[in-house]
Order: sequence, then structure tokens, then C-alpha cells
Amino acid sequence: MLSIRAERGKVVQSEIVDGDLKEVVKRKALEAMNEWDPATSDFIVLKDDRELELPLPLKPEIVDLFRDLGELGGLGRTKDKAVARFPVYTISFENHMVSEDKYVEYKIYLLAPYINEDVRTELEAEAQDITTEKEGPEGIEEGEGEEEKEG
Repeated sequence: MLSIRAERGKVVQSEIVDGDLKEVVKRKALEAMNEWDPATSDFIVLKDDRELELPLPLKPEIVDLFRDLGELGGLGRTKDKAVARFPVYTISFENHMVSEDKYVEYKIYLLAPYINEDVRTELEAEAQDITTEKEGPEGIEEGEGEEEKEG
């Protein structure tokens, strides 16, 4: 299973760990809970189902991976591609509500089945993005008018 830890816009750990996905999620949640400060942060575990198209024919180890996921994942196919469904878990354990409409996650784990290096790279980029503090969307804030400057 793939375990990615990101903090403040940086991937600080990305590793492939042995074990059943559900057990890895529980183990990482316990690790995160030991670092969590209930006075300053929420503790959140979210499961998101993803789909991925893979070229045919599939390698036997990929077929086995999705078979081992059981009800958590699945494989289907179109005429010329395989369609894989798999879960991605996000464990957020240091986060802060900055304002009414701005929520920042400083430390997370992103956990998923290890499929290939391309998926790993995408999930690492996602983990970085989740933990990067961003300004609100343009046009939401009133007043300043910074967007109107030409240059």
C-alpha cells in the first residue's frame, strides 16, 4: 500500500508499506492521532473512490491487487481499456479554520493501493496541494481590487 505524508506543502514521506489497506489506514490513523492536538485541530479520516483507466492487457499483479481489494475496489473494462476503481484515504490531523470560508490542512496522510509510479506521482502532487495554504478564489474578496492592475 502507498503511504504519503505531507506537511505544509511538502511531501515528507512517501513509501510502499506491507499490509491490508484497511489495516494500514487504521495503523496510520493511530500514528496521526498520537500527534493530534484536540485543542487546536480537527481529526478527520475521509475515503474517496477514484477511477483510473489502464491500458490492456493488465499485468497479473495489477489484477491480483484489485482482486485483493475486494469490495473497496474493482475492475471493469471498455472495448479497449480497463477501468479500475480504488479508494484513497486522507487523514488530516493538523488543520485550522482560518476564516469563515478558508480551511487549511497542515499535516495529512494520503493512503491508497500502490498501483504504479504514475499514480504515486499524482497522489504526491495532490498531497502537496492539499497542505499548501492558498488565497481564496479571485473575485470573492471585496475591496482591494488587486486583479484590476495591468502589468
